[in-house]
Amino acid sequence: MQRRVDRRTPSGLLLAYVDESYSPHWFSLGAVLGDGAAVRRIETGFDALMALYHGRFDLDAGTELHGYPMFQGVGPWRRVPARVRINVYAGAMRVVGESGARVILRGIDVARQKARYAHPHPPHEVALGHLLERIDSASDARGAHTLVLADEVHNSERHRTNFRDFRTGGTPGYRSSTLSRLLDTIHFAPSHHSRLLQAADLVTFLYRRRCTHVESDERARAANDLIWSHIEPVIEHEHCWEP
Repeated sequence: MQRRVDRRTPSGLLLAYVDESYSPHWFSLGAVLGDGAAVRRIETGFDALMALYHGRFDLDAGTELHGYPMFQGVGPWRRVPARVRINVYAGAMRVVGESGARVILRGIDVARQKARYAHPHPPHEVALGHLLERIDSASDARGAHTLVLADEVHNSERHRTNFRDFRTGGTPGYRSSTLSRLLDTIHFAPSHHSRLLQAADLVTFLYRRRCTHVESDERARAANDLIWSHIEPVIEHEHCWEP
């Protein structure tokens, strides 16, 4: 008997690159999800973008694209004028938006969670479960399986344990899932060696900032809207849980 294949997109392996962004009252996770071709377009696109600035403002072709330093003009971006930083951020988001990858975003209002529950679950565990559920659903819709890769964090072993527990006992909450489309474990890597983790960082940082910070400067609001406009069409899912 011939097996029926979902023709919406080819089956195969997808890669989900995950990063976090947080403040004292909010926690967010974002994922850039794509096949090998999309991943390669982001790699080459980011490399080409940074090659334009090699030798300028103390930047080089290998400078890491990282949301907070770019936004605040600190670290390797301290000598880069604001307009240039905006152009680079927008250019990077244009690369992601045109790559064929999709974006999944989850957040949690930590302050409200603490106010509502006497013994709340750690926010990063809640957000991780929500994000993985959506990655799994997106993978299933494409008839694909997905490997999850994340930026190195101090509690990486805890994330691996959570991932294993989710796959055996299901994620917590009303959308409980054993994440059947996700493979192996969560793999961690340093973001300065991965243009894709840098892409996830840029997306997640700006998402959290837009959700939690009111810009008092009209020019800053306009710049954020411009940058976000390049990524908004490829957002597959976004939601911030406010308990």
